[in-house]
Amino acid sequence: MKLGFVFREAFRGLGRNFTMTIALIITTAISLALLATGFLVTKMTEDTKDIYLDRVEVMVQLDEDISANDADCSSAACREVRELLDGAEGVDSVTYRSREQSFERFVEVFGDTDPQLVAETSPDALPAALHVRLSDPLDQSPLEPIRDLEQVDTIVDQVDDLRGATENLDAVRNATFLVAGVQAIAAIFLIANMVQIAAFSRRDEISIMRMVGASRWYTQAPFVLEAVLATIIGALLATAGLFLGKQFVIDKALRGLYDSQLIAPVTTADIWLVVPIVAVIGIIFAGLTAQVALRSYVRK
Repeated sequence: MKLGFVFREAFRGLGRNFTMTIALIITTAISLALLATGFLVTKMTEDTKDIYLDRVEVMVQLDEDISANDADCSSAACREVRELLDGAEGVDSVTYRSREQSFERFVEVFGDTDPQLVAETSPDALPAALHVRLSDPLDQSPLEPIRDLEQVDTIVDQVDDLRGATENLDAVRNATFLVAGVQAIAAIFLIANMVQIAAFSRRDEISIMRMVGASRWYTQAPFVLEAVLATIIGALLATAGLFLGKQFVIDKALRGLYDSQLIAPVTTADIWLVVPIVAVIGIIFAGLTAQVALRSYVRK
């Protein structure tokens, strides 16, 4: 009976403060959707790192003498570099590509996408190089023994490009969390105003209930539940928005990047994983905010 009264009064409160309830639902939905988006971008960033870390390598470009005269890394200078790398802990593999092989690989990669660049590139423009795969691409310590060798011209680390790409995703994530925080502040004031106005409009009824022995929980619960119900509705709208945004915006905009494996996709499973977490955060947040706001209106 008591529980039925609490729910009945909570639903009445939603209808009584209809415009404020709508504003709270919309604000909460936007805030939770942005929070979920931040989590999804974070996971996308980590998955993208995994995609690239599986295939990135370090290219140790050798000097002109080796590039012009050594077809199979048989010279003493080239063997010195290769042996140091082969014997280093943390190096999975070392592959030598002569100048001719480097140019062939260059043509293979850019022949279809940028034929003009290939046409303008001389076959002797690319150096011979040792292509090194590391156990941990983020750990560059295995390369230290060769950095100061005279025959080593340049060390090109593809992880640097990965860092640049993931930093852009991190920036998007941080901006999303920032906007979600601003929306959360707006939701705090809306929740506080909604429950205070509702409590103020029923202050005489609450006083009578307290005089006849009603507990603090009994008099406060409808207002707290009112805020929680509005948040649940907002969470449902946020969930629908995430799925619709994925299907009609994100998937279409990033389809080419997904297919080329240049960026990890946001999956339906990712959304289902994040949504319950975000919803629980929103419900706890709304309940605590309502409880704090009521203390100045519902007294012993």
